[in-house]
Amino acid sequence: MAPVRQRPGRHARTVMGDQRWRVLPLGARAAWLELCDLADALPHIRAPASARVATIEEIARLLAADIADITPAVTALVAIGVMETYRDGYRLRAY
Repeated sequence: MAPVRQRPGRHARTVMGDQRWRVLPLGARAAWLELCDLADALPHIRAPASARVATIEEIARLLAADIADITPAVTALVAIGVMETYRDGYRLRAY
């Protein structure tokens, strides 16, 4: 049996329909969409294991962005409850 084909961006309609979407800056919107797609392949982004937590450095690397650009986006996502701090990193709550 062939594996199920995953479409990039399949979370977009759900995420963009969320009430919190409207109040987010553009960078935070882009980060939220990308992190939802990445969480399919990297489950530690939404459900961290005891040995693996998504740090701000890893998030910046995965999104191919500078830490200085990602930090305000992650801060905005944490402020409205889309992400939360978890140990020394972050966890995606709204997936």
